[in-house]
Amino acid sequence: MGQALGFIVGGRLTPRRRDGAFGAVDRVLGCIAGLVGVVTIVWLVIPVFIASPGWLATQTSNSWIARTVENSLPPAPDAMQALRSVVGQGSFPDVFDALRPTPNLGSPPDSTGLTLEVATRVARSVVKVEGPACNKLQDGSGFVIGEGLIATNAHVVAGERSTNILRDDGRRFDGTVIAFDPARDLAIVRVAGFERPPLPLANGKSEGTRGGVFGHPGGEPLRIAPFKVARLINATGRDIYGSSKTERKVLEISASLRPGDSGSALANEQGEVVGIAFAIARDTSNVAYALSPAEMQATLATAGSAAVSTGNCLS
Repeated sequence: MGQALGFIVGGRLTPRRRDGAFGAVDRVLGCIAGLVGVVTIVWLVIPVFIASPGWLATQTSNSWIARTVENSLPPAPDAMQALRSVVGQGSFPDVFDALRPTPNLGSPPDSTGLTLEVATRVARSVVKVEGPACNKLQDGSGFVIGEGLIATNAHVVAGERSTNILRDDGRRFDGTVIAFDPARDLAIVRVAGFERPPLPLANGKSEGTRGGVFGHPGGEPLRIAPFKVARLINATGRDIYGSSKTERKVLEISASLRPGDSGSALANEQGEVVGIAFAIARDTSNVAYALSPAEMQATLATAGSAAVSTGNCLS
């Protein structure tokens, strides 16, 4: 439609005579106008292509033209909010603010490397997080990070008026969100009488660490997915609403995760938490992202005793 309107308007503005100097100027201006139009279209559709799953996102991320346009122009107006409405990609925050090809991390490990004793101990302190938000039920995962305290992602509880925590034995508890950080994408939920031990946070280097991602993908029963940490990076991305830039310490991991794994504990072979899952690569099925223990400790330090707002709904 836009192309047709442009053709009609351009046709009426174009003089009938195309010879001589005026014709040469007209052709040059026409080329410039065409180039501006193409650049504008690319500028507007880049966010939509990047958020699309599979081949389209991969080609866009690897495109020199797309990266040049994005780096040279300001963000497209309301592009991220528009694409969330179109493709339903409203849960995961943008890990990176700029176009960046997803790295090839290889296939996830065949196994977690955890003993049965360690896996059982970790599983007892892993939870499912549920709550109503804007006429829909949100769900994700979480784990015990302190006495009666659950760590999860902010996008899991965003906009909720009430939050429920489901323990490994199926018992349901009422939770109170006492820390909500949309920039880091972390939240802390207080649960009275939960009676499950906190999982220790790992210290030291995480690169090369293997283990299991303990989560509830799709709201299903607990699943333990093998992972391997590729690297720890300082990532400049967007908050959960896509409204402002934020910096996070992020682990790039090789793992096959699904929606619902958000908030999952990444446990190493000793049962220590090396990260909390918060995003999945849109163009590659075996690359995911987790927030480092330092990010969790920073959010935990802001938790008080009173309930806090969980912000607006994501979509």
